[in-house]
Amino acid sequence: MNDEEMFQFLMDLIKLDTNSMKRKNYWEVSRMIEDKARELGLKTHIHVHSDERGELPNIIAWESIGAEKNLILLSHYDVVPAKGLWKLDYKEFSPFEPLRLNGRIYGRGAADDKSAIALSLSAAKAILDKGKGRYNPVVVVVGDEEVGGTGVFAVAEKGFREAGIRPDRVIVIDAAPDFVGIGASGVIHGSLVIKGKGGHAGRPFIAVNPVHIAMELANEILMGFAQQHSSKVSIIPAPPGSPVSKLWGRFSFTIMKAGDKHNVIPSKAELGFDLRFIPDDDRMDVIERFKAAVQTAALKIGANVEIKIKETLNPGWMTEPDHEFVKEVLRSYERYFGEGRLAGSLGGNDGFVFARRGIPTVSVGTIENESNAHGNLENVKEEIIVKVRDLLVDLMS
Repeated sequence: MNDEEMFQFLMDLIKLDTNSMKRKNYWEVSRMIEDKARELGLKTHIHVHSDERGELPNIIAWESIGAEKNLILLSHYDVVPAKGLWKLDYKEFSPFEPLRLNGRIYGRGAADDKSAIALSLSAAKAILDKGKGRYNPVVVVVGDEEVGGTGVFAVAEKGFREAGIRPDRVIVIDAAPDFVGIGASGVIHGSLVIKGKGGHAGRPFIAVNPVHIAMELANEILMGFAQQHSSKVSIIPAPPGSPVSKLWGRFSFTIMKAGDKHNVIPSKAELGFDLRFIPDDDRMDVIERFKAAVQTAALKIGANVEIKIKETLNPGWMTEPDHEFVKEVLRSYERYFGEGRLAGSLGGNDGFVFARRGIPTVSVGTIENESNAHGNLENVKEEIIVKVRDLLVDLMS
């Protein structure tokens, strides 16, 4: 699987809209990956997880080269939704009709995370051609990473056992290329429902406007809890370019919902939030601190607030920086990217499933700041794809 074949397979993957909100084309992309893996000489197994949303296929592809340990090359095929057309250099194109321009490939999922699928398969083929090495390659591609990690959790719980695979070491190929990740933030999502009394906007004096209360409540939380939470720092470094040297807590309001007519004061308003916490912290402790802060702020301004915490599987993770596996990855990283740096990822990723089980886990990937992952004109640099692939081959060799 030479470089051009790898790029072409990536573009074929992009053409399938694998919207995580709808589990769209999940079976189609799984079959495509399975067919390519078999073509390259790998055994395959598709583990199917079933829940209230339907079937969730997850692919495991592997082959032994006689090594004592297996290396899991973990990526995901699902993507965040994309609508409309993108425009670049006066060209309009669909997010699912990839554009290749100036050494970059544009399209939804190009960086997050379909380039990881293509380079993982290419790395596995390369080590099979060598015939011997330090690790047996195990390519694992899951779904639902973008909506909580259901796929990787299912693989860890049942998929590996079905395939007869023991996960000894893990690289999560869903990260930035400018550092070796030894941890990632935990994630908590939820909403605050502010209750008021609806009425006509011409008579606001007989209503209790939840929108105004929501604005005041948001300010209290941002000035109180959010600032206190940001003072929580990890023992592991933050990524290059971060405003502080260590991984830190972050809080953002990300959704606002209220009313549907200009002249009607609604009876309730909703504020959705994203809370990122350091892997050193306990998820339940973070939730309890947040709830206490909201209740204190609500009491101060006289707000009637319901706190809804969305259940997520991701509590964050970290691997000891002096672990031998971390050192191995750093050595290979430095051969292709120069001076190595250890850091924790600002976003969450699927490494928590393995690290929390005591399996040495690191992350590295193709998602640069310029990649605009999750946004319009998402893209990946071809040179970075090749370097990450070669890093993996070097590590397995």
